[in-house]
Amino acid sequence: MTPWRHRARGAGARGGRRAPLPASLLMRAWRELRRAASSALSSGDGLALGRRPRRRAWETSLSPLERVRRLLPPEEAAAVGRCAAAPQAPPEEEKKEAAAPLEAGGARPGSFRAGELVLAELRRKHNTTLKLLCRLAADSVLASSSGILPHRDIIGQLPGQVLRTSAGTWMLLRRPSLEEYVLLMPRGPTIAYPKDISAILTMMDIYPGDTVLETGSGSGAMSLFLSRAVGPEGRVISYEIRDDHHNLAKKNYKHWRTAWEIGHMQEWPDNVNFILKDISTAAADMKSVTLDAVVLDMLNPQSALPVVHPSLKQGGVCAVYLAK
Repeated sequence: MTPWRHRARGAGARGGRRAPLPASLLMRAWRELRRAASSALSSGDGLALGRRPRRRAWETSLSPLERVRRLLPPEEAAAVGRCAAAPQAPPEEEKKEAAAPLEAGGARPGSFRAGELVLAELRRKHNTTLKLLCRLAADSVLASSSGILPHRDIIGQLPGQVLRTSAGTWMLLRRPSLEEYVLLMPRGPTIAYPKDISAILTMMDIYPGDTVLETGSGSGAMSLFLSRAVGPEGRVISYEIRDDHHNLAKKNYKHWRTAWEIGHMQEWPDNVNFILKDISTAAADMKSVTLDAVVLDMLNPQSALPVVHPSLKQGGVCAVYLAK
């Protein structure tokens, strides 16, 4: 750095008071000092300037094991170091998984298969999560605003894996729960939301093996939860007056059963009987049925009460769900 001296200009400057240095000269001196210090550190002469060389964060941070070792006596610290350096044997679970035979097609047990449902979660701004539901097919892709992910990259992976899309966004992939499927499946009318369905099931106190009547199939949300509640030995009778709602409920129920059988290698009970008919005209059908519980999800439930009440067993519960 070249030294210089600044003196005030004009008459009387030689023996008078010095004027302050301009800001431009101060900035120039500061840049020269930083450049000299930087070159000294890069050449290894940092200690010559009275400063210690700068160390990065990963050079100064200690691992948890190293922190413990520094707190122990020298003999015990050496033993901990030898244990850490020794090769670790794989856990028993990993041994079992490695020894487990592959399924047909070379897939690992429990991995995703073509034809089942998969739920993808993406982290968005403000800590919000976007959930995408799709059915796996070898020649399809999972498309979103954060890029695409071919289904062939998902098939064969275990649930809980995190894969990267074409745009570099990470996706968490897992099997959907019944609640998530109900919220994301195609719908026509407004569904009964899972929180309301849980309250209804608690009030009706349904057991496996019960026979339950449902009026108003809608999109099939209530039917799916009733199907799981009564189990394989139970029975659900679902009436719907509209043809489009009836077909949609049957379709959603079939898709869930198919995906469950592929993903869990066991059959979901086929215990729901969807009937396209007005419940107010089904008095003759109700004479041969004994109902353990009734749930009315319709605009005018009072029209169904005279029909379903004679078939409801003594002490049975009738729950009415009014969306309005």
